[in-house]
Amino acid sequence: MVKNTEGDSKTDAAYQLLRREILAARLPADAALRPTALKASYGLSWTPVREALARLEAERLVVYRRNHGFTVAPVSSEELDDLQRARQAIELPLLKEAIENGDAEWEASLVAAHHRLIRCPLPVDDPREETLTQWEQLHGAFHQTLLSAAVSKWLLRFQAQIHEQLQRHHRVLAIMPVLRSEEVDAEEGRAALRNAMSATHHTDLLNAVLDRNVDQALLLMAEHAGTTMDVFERTSAVQAKLARKLSQQAQEAVAAKPVKKVAKAPAAKTVKVAKVVKATKVTKAPKK
Repeated sequence: MVKNTEGDSKTDAAYQLLRREILAARLPADAALRPTALKASYGLSWTPVREALARLEAERLVVYRRNHGFTVAPVSSEELDDLQRARQAIELPLLKEAIENGDAEWEASLVAAHHRLIRCPLPVDDPREETLTQWEQLHGAFHQTLLSAAVSKWLLRFQAQIHEQLQRHHRVLAIMPVLRSEEVDAEEGRAALRNAMSATHHTDLLNAVLDRNVDQALLLMAEHAGTTMDVFERTSAVQAKLARKLSQQAQEAVAAKPVKKVAKAPAAKTVKVAKVVKATKVTKAPKK
């Protein structure tokens, strides 16, 4: 049987393209994924688009509903919390395995990945899309290298899937709201984001790992995983405060608006109608 390599390559290209767009939130959560529109926007063929969407559905990046078609998978605070718990359940055992099994070559790779990460500008200082993408790639590479000496291949596969889902949730729910906000109150969120992305967490974690201090490394990893939740919670608080402020301003504007007096309609003129009594002459019947 001859494999359709051209069709496979087109499907894979469509899959990789749509996957990148979803993970980067350029295709936003809950957005409709109509094959006709995707063909027009990305220059893709019909069949590769359908097959790519089916693959993305299997990865839970896309949702299919009967009579509605495909949509980008939603994001939510509940999902973010669930992913955070799944991350700790998988990454902490993997980190312990990596520290116990990593060799000198692994250490050198980890030091190099850390060096590249800390030299990258922080998106909170340079909020351009390319800076955020570069930081996410280098941050992911550091954590992937950190765990790469673990022996459980299945846990590593699960960790990779969770990492990508978390990255999308972090970008949509925590990072982008901070970077795009122009509110004065958002400074607290920016400070939390700077703390989460700072080199300090990664340097402390690197040193604990190189010292083979398992307990300290596990503690630092758990703390590091919680920093992004702190960004989300602070950002959500700012957004809720802003929403309340806008609502209050709208109510005050309505209350301050002068009420126009409605002019009374002129009273209807009473028309006297004379009662006309029409006399009817009754003719008596002749006597017989």
